[in-house]
Amino acid sequence: MRGTRATEVVPAGEEFRFVCADGMTGAASKILLATGLVDELPDVERIEPLYGLSVHHCLYCDGFEYAGKPVAAYGKGDKGAELGLVMKHWMSDVVVCSDGTEVSSQTMRRLEQHGIPLRSEPVQSLQGTNGELSKIVFRSGPELPRAGLFFATGCHQASDLSKSLGCKRDEKGGAVTDPVTGGTGVPGVYVAGDVSRDVLLVAVAIAEGAEAGVAINKAFLRRDGLCE
Repeated sequence: MRGTRATEVVPAGEEFRFVCADGMTGAASKILLATGLVDELPDVERIEPLYGLSVHHCLYCDGFEYAGKPVAAYGKGDKGAELGLVMKHWMSDVVVCSDGTEVSSQTMRRLEQHGIPLRSEPVQSLQGTNGELSKIVFRSGPELPRAGLFFATGCHQASDLSKSLGCKRDEKGGAVTDPVTGGTGVPGVYVAGDVSRDVLLVAVAIAEGAEAGVAINKAFLRRDGLCE
């Protein structure tokens, strides 16, 4: 195992040649991509010290902890509003922050129907200590006391190796895999975790890694004539 980044992987006959950021090169007969995603943090002052502690990108990972607490859903346009509607399933005190952008009239009606307030003023900063959010400060209007914030600003692939290798990708950039073989359609290339943009949970990524490992092992067994 090496703690370095693979910067290039190219087919070379029946194997793949790879180059790493530290200068290491080598060859492999199978490739497993588990490069994951990069979450795009909102461009809001003082968000970094709170991220992962009281500011989160995954409602399914951290939402239950905020049951009974005042929270905010952040996102431009309808994104934050739609997140707020989902959050209402777990939390009663939800406020949507659209950061200076408009929410569609249809989505606005849904917010009103479920009693979810909207703060459309541009967000100036987040305030908190020791990783705990205390309030959201706007460029105009009153401050908003909150214990947690979830955001919907998108994410992108941490690596373009799946693209450069020719893997078929969906509209979100995730590698498409065969449900039977676990492969990507490019012989010898497998993926696990958020590279496939399926369900973005650690538990699912671990399971996909195990499935890919089994698929790779079976491919070696078939290559060596040990199984059909």
